[in-house]
Amino acid sequence: MNDRFIRLSISLARLQKVIQRIKASGMSRIELKAGHTLVLCRLAAASEGLHFSELTERCGLDQAMISRVLAELVRSGLVEKRAESGKYNALYLLTNAGHDRAARVGAVVADVERRADDLATFYKVLDQLTRNLEAVDADPAEAFEPLEIQ
Repeated sequence: MNDRFIRLSISLARLQKVIQRIKASGMSRIELKAGHTLVLCRLAAASEGLHFSELTERCGLDQAMISRVLAELVRSGLVEKRAESGKYNALYLLTNAGHDRAARVGAVVADVERRADDLATFYKVLDQLTRNLEAVDADPAEAFEPLEIQ
């Protein structure tokens, strides 16, 4: 078995756990949940707002998760929902309070990124690894053909 692949798998699992713990701890300080982080950041970067389908694509989360997070953020007054025709065509925008919270989250994210010198290289390599794995996922029969028992 390829030791690099095992190390990568373990490292990514550890990284995800640490990120979740940091998000949970940090977001609780501003009365939000870890799952709100990405949606707030994406909406903060879109001054014209984002439609539901755009959020699911840009956040890389499933529709059920995005739906729950948006409902919570709308209830808390951080996000405004502007309904349009169609189930998933609503436009979502940050309120003034939402912009304030997103700015606070953004400051923490910026601080984390400032602490790492080689993040651009890491992101580039991680993006390439993701594309490679997505190619395997797109055609698993070909990728796993050598494993088939003759």
